[in-house]
Amino acid sequence: MDIIPPLSSFNDPTSSTEDKLAAFDAVPLFMKSLPSELGGTSDFSASSSIPPREGETNPSDTLAALQALAYEGDPSEIAQGFREQGNELFKQRKFRDAMGFYARAIEEVGKELSIRERRTLFSNRAACNLELANYGACLRDCSQVLQQQPPTSDEDDPSAVLSDHKTTMKALLRSARALLGLEKLPEALDALERLKSLEGEGEDVGKQYRETVQEKMRVKRGKELEKVEKERRLREGNESMVQALKLRGVVFPRPTTRIPLFHHCPTDVTPPHFEPSSLPATSSPSIPDYAPLNPSPSATTAPYVPWVAPPPSSPLVFPIFLLLPLARPQPTRDLCLEFDERATFHDLLESMDHSPASLELYFSTHLGRVLKIGGKLTLGKVLEMASRPRQGQKAGEKNDGWELKEGWVLEMVGIPKGDERGEEWIKEWKEEVKNGTRAIL
Repeated sequence: MDIIPPLSSFNDPTSSTEDKLAAFDAVPLFMKSLPSELGGTSDFSASSSIPPREGETNPSDTLAALQALAYEGDPSEIAQGFREQGNELFKQRKFRDAMGFYARAIEEVGKELSIRERRTLFSNRAACNLELANYGACLRDCSQVLQQQPPTSDEDDPSAVLSDHKTTMKALLRSARALLGLEKLPEALDALERLKSLEGEGEDVGKQYRETVQEKMRVKRGKELEKVEKERRLREGNESMVQALKLRGVVFPRPTTRIPLFHHCPTDVTPPHFEPSSLPATSSPSIPDYAPLNPSPSATTAPYVPWVAPPPSSPLVFPIFLLLPLARPQPTRDLCLEFDERATFHDLLESMDHSPASLELYFSTHLGRVLKIGGKLTLGKVLEMASRPRQGQKAGEKNDGWELKEGWVLEMVGIPKGDERGEEWIKEWKEEVKNGTRAIL
């Protein structure tokens, strides 16, 4: 008995989807109730607890008997019927429905089939799972195909042996595609290489996927190298910066894992840094993060030279606040984003639109001294002067220095020349600084 009649609406290409689905109701295997000619009009219901009257056929028993006919014949014939219907649905891209037929054949008669037949069913179900992006299930089905290799001998049908070979190749390709979907790139490449080893000369059905896998691996490797290199540059660059600040006597918080260097610097301000145009070529930020991966054999570019942290003696650039406590109508605070240590304070005032002849500049040191700044002095010179040993300083005592406020910015005070309030303000400020009060407006 055919599982599905060959001339049913299901097989008619002109039938609508609704007609094809309705056709299943005419097939005993898929019937939910009996048709009228087989007693389906009886008042008895399969779910009823009332037994049939004498002489009346139990529709439930009849339906079960008819469904049993669908399994008449040997297991190969039954599996073939399921597989053919699954194939038909697969061609219509109804992958979930097709998978149901293959699964039914495996579950119902799979143990009684030959290895070759089982492999075909698992291979077909793997194809459905792949189309549905069920990558894990696809890999499990492909594993069944690859683990169950049928025995071969000289007496075997050559066409059957060739079919087995193609089934193996399909399983490898589908495994590779599923692994690619799961981003398991090395495993996918391994499956594709195994596939290539089974192909004849000139064949390469996995070429497209192998190129995709290799490109993804190249991009992934590049990102990994870039991440490692960025972390190295940050770490070694910070170490060099710490040495540079110490070399100049600048006072700043000791970096820690929780509070790294310049942690409190606003995101829109560049903290103290090495002046870019003065860096050696080996410390240029334009150096790629890693050497080219798989460079072309014909490449004529110079060998890749890794980035090296700038020497601590390289020129530094600082952000600096200019506090104007006596400005009218109210105190102000101006920020210069970049003050090169080689520039003078006259240069600084002019860049901030202040007349060097109109202001006297002061700053407070880490240990509470207030020092006056000569306009013709460079920032580097003032930093060095602030960190000199103090008169009467005892051995082992810390040197003084210009402190980075909040760990990222220098701060100085500008007092208008000739302002009668200036001298008094400076005197009061010195006392406040000595007592630990900062110059805050």
